[in-house]
Amino acid sequence: MTNILAGAALIASQIGAPLPVDAPAVIVPSAVAKAATGARAAMTSGSVTSSGYLSGSAYMQCSGSQNGSGWMNGSVNLTGNMTVNGPDGARGTVPVSGYVHLSGSCHNGSGYVNGSASVYGSGTLYARDGRRAGTVRLDGTVFVNQYSSGYTHINQYATLNGYFTAAPAN
Repeated sequence: MTNILAGAALIASQIGAPLPVDAPAVIVPSAVAKAATGARAAMTSGSVTSSGYLSGSAYMQCSGSQNGSGWMNGSVNLTGNMTVNGPDGARGTVPVSGYVHLSGSCHNGSGYVNGSASVYGSGTLYARDGRRAGTVRLDGTVFVNQYSSGYTHINQYATLNGYFTAAPAN
């Protein structure tokens, strides 16, 4: 019976459970003690948010005559690097990209265009000690509404949401 109580006390001490006053003395094997002190704490998986600028350029032409009205449309590849602060101090930079299809009316070769893009990206976050903490995936929708006079340059601020998946503890 004493061996059973000693085993229960050992398990209780490993998980931090309180021990009864009359519990037998617990002797922790050295292999267990070394594993507990040398193990790295597990990172926490969870939701993340990141904000930054996405940019891209393209030429768009008005379908109207030189002094007439018409329609313009085109696609722009948006790219950027988002700094992500993850759980437990994990940090990294994640490349993101997506295409925005812009369209709008024009007059004399220019006008306002608008559109939206689905933006995605994934990358690695690192712990404060430099070890790989896990991976993060970001996504979101970016809305663009701006003036275009043939050459369109976009520098759009965006906030993306995602999920951090912690790497297994070593």
